[in-house]
Amino acid sequence: MLAKSPNHCNEFSMVNKFPSVLVCGTGSIGQRHIKNLQSLNVNVSAWRNRRELAEELSKKFAIIVHADLDRGLEQADAVVIATSTNTHIDIALKAAKQGKAIYMEKPIAKSFSEIAPLASEISNNNIIIEVGFQLRAHPNLVKIHEILRQKPFGPLYTYRAVVGHRLDRWRPDTNYRECYSASIKYGGGALLDLIHEIDLVHWLTGDIEKIYGNISHVSDLEMSTDDLANLTLMNKNGSIGQIQMDMVSPNYRRGLELVYRDAVIYWDYMTGTIYKKKDGVQSLIDELPKTFEKNTMFIKLMRNFIERVNGEVKPPFCSLEDAIVAQKIAESARISSTLERVVKLDEITL
Repeated sequence: MLAKSPNHCNEFSMVNKFPSVLVCGTGSIGQRHIKNLQSLNVNVSAWRNRRELAEELSKKFAIIVHADLDRGLEQADAVVIATSTNTHIDIALKAAKQGKAIYMEKPIAKSFSEIAPLASEISNNNIIIEVGFQLRAHPNLVKIHEILRQKPFGPLYTYRAVVGHRLDRWRPDTNYRECYSASIKYGGGALLDLIHEIDLVHWLTGDIEKIYGNISHVSDLEMSTDDLANLTLMNKNGSIGQIQMDMVSPNYRRGLELVYRDAVIYWDYMTGTIYKKKDGVQSLIDELPKTFEKNTMFIKLMRNFIERVNGEVKPPFCSLEDAIVAQKIAESARISSTLERVVKLDEITL
């Protein structure tokens, strides 16, 4: 029998039913999901392939920790996949074949070629699935998305998204050389680890037709994969934009610039602000409250997923189809970098 989660009384603990959810992967993101699921009154268990650490985790969260994945899946209604990228598809396929609802961390796969069997299984069995692109729940970006749907600034001409931070400063208490982010074997690297920006650009600017990419390792970091990804994207609407994702910047940076005919929109993640510059005048469009917490985005996505598991008919924050598009853009960029030419997205199929 699964241990029941503590009952937290807060604005998020409004879920009416109590599904059992197996969290696969218990690193920092997996443990975040365990805490958030408990705050949603969900019966949580976990799967950890390192048996020697299972007891420690079990005591920390007062949950059952399974050493056998199949056993854990049998006892769950849904699964959260927060393992290293190279294991996502195998776990998701097992869950889908058992009819379990699936919450997958991004990116969904190490390689685009792995996705087809999962997409088929999800479609054939009508599996509930949500992909963890939590920036879609960021209040600033939700505001931008709502504004842009009204098309108030004329056509989009160009855009630029950037994100970067040195990998050895991401998790100060760990050896970056040993984390999956530094390993080509486990699906790490700037292009895949920072794929949020690719999804964000697709979500806000529309469909992408062609990609030119340069994927490289430029720093002194001891890692077997890329630490810098530069993408030029050509949209169906005629706009052309850039995404830069890096693991080398000495300071954390994240932002977005959208250039329309009649105005320029600026978003700064660090300050939590959106500005509009029109006719030489800059004005504040949106600003995060000082009480905003990053975890709110994770909670919103997980709450949405659990409500869907409970039978509510509502769309995911990020569908499998949109996650596949983000992966396809990343794969196209990698191919482009290898071939040193522009790649059309329709050159790649599942």
